[in-house]
Amino acid sequence: MIKRFENKVALVTGASSGLGKEIALKLAQEGAQVVIHYKSNEKAAQEVVAEINKSGAKAFSIKSDLSKGNLDEVAEKLVSKILEKVTTIDYLVNNAADQSLDPEDPLDDEVMNSIMFTNVLAPQAIVKACLNIFKPGNAIVNITSVEAEHPFPNHSLYASSKAALTRYTELAAVELAAMGVRCNAVAPGLVNRDGLDKSWPEGVKKWNERSPIKRPVTASEVAKTVSFLLSDEASGITGISVSVDGGWSVA
Repeated sequence: MIKRFENKVALVTGASSGLGKEIALKLAQEGAQVVIHYKSNEKAAQEVVAEINKSGAKAFSIKSDLSKGNLDEVAEKLVSKILEKVTTIDYLVNNAADQSLDPEDPLDDEVMNSIMFTNVLAPQAIVKACLNIFKPGNAIVNITSVEAEHPFPNHSLYASSKAALTRYTELAAVELAAMGVRCNAVAPGLVNRDGLDKSWPEGVKKWNERSPIKRPVTASEVAKTVSFLLSDEASGITGISVSVDGGWSVA
C-alpha cells in the first residue's frame, strides 16, 4: 500500500470512538502519526492509540473539552500540547460533534451552547490556532452532515450547526488558499454501527427505503473519502462538501 501520509501528522478531533476512530485508523494505515483527541473517555482513546501503535504506526492522545469556555484559549492550549510531542500538524480533521436532540425548552442555553461551541466555533478556533504552523500542502476536512441540507426531526440545532460549518468550510477554503492550504467538508449520511438496526429500527427502515443503495453507509466509506480529500491526489479540490450517503440526499 502506498502510504500517502508518511512522515505527516494528523489531528482528528473526537477520535476515541465511532467515525472519528475509523478516520484515525485509516490515516494511520496510510502512514500518518495521528493525534487522538478526546473529551472525556480516556480509556477508549488509549485503546485507539494502542491499536494504532500495535499496527506499526504512531499515535498519542490528548484531552480537551471543546464544548465550553474561551475556545480560542482552549484551541491554543490544545495545539500547544500537541506541539510538545511533534513539530507540526499537517492535517486537521474536525470531527468532534454534539448531536443532542433539540431541548424541550427552546431557551435551554446549555444544550444550544454545547452544540454550537463543539460543532461550529471549535473547528474555527482550532484552524485559527494552527495558522502559524500550517504550510503549503496541508489540508483540513470538516465533518458536517447531510442534515446541513436535510434536517431530521428534533435536530434543528444540530442541523443548523452543520450548515454553519459547511459555510465556514467554503469561506476558509478561499481565505487559506493563499497559504496553500485546502479546506473541504465531508457530509456523512446515516452511518452504520453495531446495534443501529435495533436501537433505531424505524429510522433505519425509512433510510433504507429512500436510499438508492438500500443501506446506511459505513464508517470506512466515510474515512476513505476523508483520506482522499486530505491527500495530494485532491490537490485541486477545495471549498466543497462531499456527501457520503449512498445517494440518499438526491433520491
